Amino acid sequence: MLKQLYRIIILIIVFVASLYYFGRNIKEVVFNIDNTTEMEEVSFPLITIKTGDNRINLLHGYSSNLDANKVRETVVPINQEKAFEVLINEENYDIKKLNYEVREFVGNSLVESDSISVFEEAGEQKTAKIKLQSQLEVEKEYAVKLTLITSKSEKMYYYQRIKLYDNAHLKEKLDFVLQFHDSIMDKAKAEGITRYLEPSGDADNSSLAYVNINSSLELITWGKLNPTILTEIIPGVVEIYEDTASVTLDYFLEAEVAGQMEIYRVREFYRVRYAPDRMYLLNYERHMESIFDIGLASVSQSELKLGITADLSLPYVSGGDKTKLAFVRNRELWFYDLAGNEITKVFSFRQEKPDYTRDLYDQHNIRILNMDAEGNIDFMVYGYMNRGQYEGKVAIILYRFVRAESRIEEQVYIPVDEPYQLLKESLGSLSYLNSNEVFYFQAYHSIYSFNLITKELEQIASNVGQDQMMVLEDINYVVWQETADVSKSKQINIMDLETGRIDAIAAKTGYNIRLLGMIDSNIIYGYVKEGDISSMIDGSLLVPLSTLEIADVDKEVRKSYNKEGYYVSGIEVKNNIIELRRVKRQGEGTGEYFIPAAPDYIINQENEEPALINSRSRVTDQALTEYYMTLPSGVAMEKMPKVLATVNTVISEDPTVRPTHTEQTRLCYYAYIEGDIKDSYENAAEAIAAARDGIGVVLNNSNQIIWERGIKLSKNTISRFETMSYQATPGATVENCLQQILAYQGVTVTRDQLEVKNSSAYEVLKKYSKYAPVRLTGITLDDALYYVSKGRPVLAMTGREDAVLIYGYDTFNILVVNPATGSRVKMGIQDSTQMFEGAGNIFLSYLGQ
Repeated sequence: MLKQLYRIIILIIVFVASLYYFGRNIKEVVFNIDNTTEMEEVSFPLITIKTGDNRINLLHGYSSNLDANKVRETVVPINQEKAFEVLINEENYDIKKLNYEVREFVGNSLVESDSISVFEEAGEQKTAKIKLQSQLEVEKEYAVKLTLITSKSEKMYYYQRIKLYDNAHLKEKLDFVLQFHDSIMDKAKAEGITRYLEPSGDADNSSLAYVNINSSLELITWGKLNPTILTEIIPGVVEIYEDTASVTLDYFLEAEVAGQMEIYRVREFYRVRYAPDRMYLLNYERHMESIFDIGLASVSQSELKLGITADLSLPYVSGGDKTKLAFVRNRELWFYDLAGNEITKVFSFRQEKPDYTRDLYDQHNIRILNMDAEGNIDFMVYGYMNRGQYEGKVAIILYRFVRAESRIEEQVYIPVDEPYQLLKESLGSLSYLNSNEVFYFQAYHSIYSFNLITKELEQIASNVGQDQMMVLEDINYVVWQETADVSKSKQINIMDLETGRIDAIAAKTGYNIRLLGMIDSNIIYGYVKEGDISSMIDGSLLVPLSTLEIADVDKEVRKSYNKEGYYVSGIEVKNNIIELRRVKRQGEGTGEYFIPAAPDYIINQENEEPALINSRSRVTDQALTEYYMTLPSGVAMEKMPKVLATVNTVISEDPTVRPTHTEQTRLCYYAYIEGDIKDSYENAAEAIAAARDGIGVVLNNSNQIIWERGIKLSKNTISRFETMSYQATPGATVENCLQQILAYQGVTVTRDQLEVKNSSAYEVLKKYSKYAPVRLTGITLDDALYYVSKGRPVLAMTGREDAVLIYGYDTFNILVVNPATGSRVKMGIQDSTQMFEGAGNIFLSYLGQ
């Protein structure tokens, strides 16, 4: 008994001593000035390229070692000497060595590599001279990676393209561009450029935010603004050909407006053509954006000034009582406490005394995920990191803004192996952090979740195309089709992002299911009989949906659409109207087929909730149209807001998350406009239409060039088809055209091998062609002739079952082989355009590499 009492007393003493010891030694974590820090200043060197006497292409450094063929920035035209110079502004680094690699864009195979350790020096600038030794193809793009190595063995990577020409007339083109630019900055010289302009009475001359070749001379020369340029102007060559070039000028300027200095970002885009006797200005565009400045707020009107802008999007979230507001402007995140009239710059790469060229480099963006009642914000920064500990990295970073302490804390760091231009296309619209600290995001065409507490990463779905997934942001759900292949799709998954629960809408027996879109917070999908899915001649699938349904996330059907004899082939949602593209069945038995039918419409009665903040325009003589951001109704700004800044929290744990990802199997197409990706598309025709309108180039995700604006020859004939003999093959015209295409490539196949009735012309080319086939359905005849200009014949459908082969053209006619008659035929451009349009503009060709 006594021993037991002693044991109890000893245990109590040990317990009390332990409490005292651990209570004294376990410290509460309090964030103060000792474990927070300011973001590090920008440091990476900038480099430019010199070819001949021309200094071009300002390049920013990466600390991410990306594949050279993933970065499609500016291009350097080189001549047969194959030499160019790299001009390095060292900044605070001591550059000791430069490594370079030249690679194929398609396949990324190495062409040449070498190192340079002897530089020419002048002040803070070092020059490396590169002379390539490898045989390069004329007019072919190659990817170049330049690696700077410092005295401390630090590495920085720069990316560039090169293109070989005997003479690209770069000097003449750049001289013209820079003289034009000088003229618009000086009204005394401006009369000299009037011969190149095409002023139109239909042009909008009310805003400096966007001007083009059709604008008035007064608008092109800045009206009454009188701006001053702040940064050096270095031409960026974004596309180059022997006679034409596309060149950008990116710079910042300032101007005094109503007694206050304002800063603007400007991009000029020139497309020029060289001729021995003169230069031609084919296109001119200028974009101008005010840099957001709280100090320009209008107190009397209770408005924040947006200034000169064409971007009226205002991404924002508000607190429950609508007295707190978070918004993104110019890639900066702001928090506005409306009740206290305090505004916090939550995240920005802009320094107090900015280095405009590096601080405001625009290859990143910010997305607000949520804001709680206290004003704490979860947000995501993605893309190229301009400065700070991740300077030069491409990444997705999840941050939390702790309002009470005016600090931001890094939650997740996800390094990415592709540049911002590709990342923004693959990232998608899914980014959500739920109340259980689970972060959902999309990257590499996959859906992931990461638990911030357990550090568990999960890949929820892979190979999810952009038309295969919908995010219902208002109710925090994500919906995706089980597989991209509609012929195998049996369910649509519905995930509650708050709970992680996944439900599904299953296809009926004997049917497949297809996700079509969304309206409000409802899902639009349809059912198709398994036997009704068919492959079209161009290889695309016709999916005639017999029933369309609109349902909520609880799978309750709100609307069902089914009309006898009609099938839905696709939809388009505009505002509150769903347009149904329809087809109807023709023929009987094995001869059945579908033809287009008149569209139908479903009108949604839901009313949109009015926005909490809006933009309002004002017009002055000096700055013309400017915009202001209105505050919520009832909020009055009695004085200028107090501006606060944040600090970064120093964290002890490594926040790095590395998602595994599978290779993308679906083809997608990128429209490059003015050097940047405007958008990505599931089919080539949409990308070509965007590049045609934007004066650009289309590439696929294998880096193959699909189409280029403005380089089609005025006439061309593939002479081989002029000397071949032809036999009439009525009833097998498609097979005949395929056989001729393959014979032109040097591939011999029999007619029996080319049977397309149980396959498609696209699949036949995919199987036998030396080169990748490309489906061009939906483009115009004029756009299709680009392929003939490049020496590749084009199969063109003239009806449901018949085709001709286009092998030549001039200004007025096209040259075709007509297998139905076994003859070569000259057809008028206008008549043939109408004929091909009537057949659905179905074209098929192949790529050159």
